Amino acid sequence: MSTTEVSSIAPPPAGTFRRWTARSGWLLAVAVPLWLVGGRFLTDSAGSLTPVYAATLAPALLVLSVVALAVPARRPARYPSLRAGAILVISWGCGIALGFTLPDVGEGASSVLGSWAGSGAEGAAAALSNPLGIIMLFMAVLGCVVSVRHSAQGDGSGRPRDADEDEAQGTGYFPVLDV
Repeated sequence: MSTTEVSSIAPPPAGTFRRWTARSGWLLAVAVPLWLVGGRFLTDSAGSLTPVYAATLAPALLVLSVVALAVPARRPARYPSLRAGAILVISWGCGIALGFTLPDVGEGASSVLGSWAGSGAEGAAAALSNPLGIIMLFMAVLGCVVSVRHSAQGDGSGRPRDADEDEAQGTGYFPVLDV
């Protein structure tokens, strides 16, 4: 079997991961924000902060995920780059964990983890929710930016610029950039 036949039969692992991220990413882009809000109703632990999470946190993650997945699909890259896909997976993983630990206030309200494990887990859930939320949103923004930037470069691999592109820097209306 020649080299070209092998490459056409078994796609490289990076290409497989990029396709998997793009295909399952659409499901995760909707499921994780729904879990952030809907998980509270499944465990009957919704409180007065649930509408706030539904109006701010869930839409922010949904919009960032959809942009990160949709922009490469409309460009020649077709899929988010390997780096962007890995960043998005980290963001979605933190979002799932955040859905378990996100605290709420009010009568009978708690986190999903607190309602399952008891009131002793409330402190741990509250301590974990802030770092998880920060990492989730930061990685979602980063994944969106990396996905859009890498897809603009043709094949979506995130390759570095060519020498021709470096020589063009500093010309035009901004001579201060001429280094």
